[in-house]
Amino acid sequence: MTPSTKSSDYPFSEFQPVYWNPCSPVSGGPGMTICSVKRNHGVKGMYELHNPRDEINDGRQFLDRVLVEYRIGNNSYSLYTVGDLFQAAYALDPKADGNIRGDVAERIARRVTKYWLKHFSRHGYTGGIFDKRFNPSERNDFIVAHSDRYILKIQKYPNLAILDKTGKGNYGYENIKELDGLFDYRCGKARHVLVLESKLEKINVDCDDLVNNLFNPLRQLLPAATFTYVLFSGRESIYMKKGFERLRQLKQLPQKIYEALNAQNIGTLFFTFNETHADFDHIRSHLITQYRSVTHLGFELHGRMRLSANEITLFDGGQTPHMKLVRDTHSGLWREVKLTHKRKRTK
Repeated sequence: MTPSTKSSDYPFSEFQPVYWNPCSPVSGGPGMTICSVKRNHGVKGMYELHNPRDEINDGRQFLDRVLVEYRIGNNSYSLYTVGDLFQAAYALDPKADGNIRGDVAERIARRVTKYWLKHFSRHGYTGGIFDKRFNPSERNDFIVAHSDRYILKIQKYPNLAILDKTGKGNYGYENIKELDGLFDYRCGKARHVLVLESKLEKINVDCDDLVNNLFNPLRQLLPAATFTYVLFSGRESIYMKKGFERLRQLKQLPQKIYEALNAQNIGTLFFTFNETHADFDHIRSHLITQYRSVTHLGFELHGRMRLSANEITLFDGGQTPHMKLVRDTHSGLWREVKLTHKRKRTK
C-alpha cells in the first residue's frame, strides 16, 4: 500500500501549500485564511555562457562543446551544447523566442529537480523508471510502460508522452499529454513518481486536463506509485505580489491546481526559477549567436568590444574572445587571427 500525500509518510509534505491565517489578535481581527507555500527547492544554481573556444571545451568533440553551463555548488553540468543546436525542434532565430526560452527553462527545471531529489533525504534515492530493456543510445520512442488503454513512451529524450488508444492517429493511438520530465523516487518501500512541468511565461494549466489526461492514465500505467506534480515557473506567476517575502501566498490559479490535485490525493509542489526574465533573454541571444556562428551565417554580437589602432577584439558572452581582427600596417587591411586561450598554470 502506498502512502497518501496527506499522511505523515509522504516525504514532500513540507513543500506543499498550506492554509493559514497570517493575522494575529495583535494585528486586529481574525483576518482571512490564505494558501501559501512553506518552502521552495532551496537549490542555488547559476548559469555561465561559453563559446566553443573557451577553456571548458578543451579536449571535447565539437558537438559536445558546452555553450551554456549550469553550476550548483561545486557541480558543473552541460545545460546546452553545440550538438543541441542541431537537434533543436525550433529555429534558432528571434522568431522562435518563446520556444528557445521555454526549452532552456525545461532544462534548468529538470536539472534543479534532479539535484534536489538526489540531496533531499538520506533515506531516499532516485529509482529507475526504465527497466533492463532500456538502451540509452536508442532511447527515443522507447515504451516505458503500457496498459490496455494507455502507453507511456519517450518522445524525444528526456520528454515523454502519454498515448491513448482511441482508434485514431498512428496505429490507433493519439498523443493526449506531453511531459517535461518524470522522476522516480524511492523512500522506504514507497515509490513516488514526480511529474515535472515548466511554465516560464504564464501558468495556463487546465485542472481537468491534469487529472483526466495525465494522472488518471499514469495511475493505470504505474499503479504502485504515489504521484506528485512539480510546477516550475517565475515567482510572479505563482505568488501574489503583496507581501511576497513574508506570505508567499498562491495566486488564484495555482491555488485551484493545488486544490484539484489534493482532492485526487496527488501532491503539488510549486518551485521557482533562480533566473530572471532578463537571464533567459541573455541565454536565448547567446544561443542564436552561437548557432549563426557555427553555421557561418551572419550574426550580431551582444557582448563587448576592445578597440585599438591595429586590433579589434569582439566578445559574445563567453570567457574568451569570439573574434580578433588585426590590421596589416603595410596594406591597411584587416585580417582575422586564430584565437587560443591561455591555459591555467598547474602547480
